[in-house]
Amino acid sequence: MSTGRPGLHLAEPDEHEMEVRRHRFIIDNSAWQRVATEPAVRAAIEAIIRTTAPDDILICPPVAAEYGFSARSLEDHSAIVLTLAGAFSDCRVHPEVRDVAAIRSALFAAHMGRAAGAVDVLIAAYAVVNRATVVHYDRDFTHIARAYPDLRQQWVVTEGSL
Repeated sequence: MSTGRPGLHLAEPDEHEMEVRRHRFIIDNSAWQRVATEPAVRAAIEAIIRTTAPDDILICPPVAAEYGFSARSLEDHSAIVLTLAGAFSDCRVHPEVRDVAAIRSALFAAHMGRAAGAVDVLIAAYAVVNRATVVHYDRDFTHIARAYPDLRQQWVVTEGSL
């Protein structure tokens, strides 16, 4: 692989190195629900989609359930399910009970036992085991990351800006 500098060539990364370098995202419902009404959120999500390999934007069952819950009719729900299933990759790894429990235990150890809802803890567990960053507009993920540093999370736009 050429680095663009004369005389400096690096070996092509092996499969393991490529896996480590990949940046995956799980986009939480707290971000998705603002795409239609907040131009800054729409721009941020579009930038992630534009700059990320299609297989690296993941969907997990709890995000799909949250997004589906926001539907207003059967037709709306069907459209949501088709959109999510067709546009994003399923998480390849599913958290075990111990993964979810470890996050909740970390919250309790940090005196924040109830600072994050059950669904957000489950989404965080999916993100951790799939080495993905949760993109959100929800303080729960900030609380989880504070207690459980293995969680990578980022606000879709600056906290408090909406």
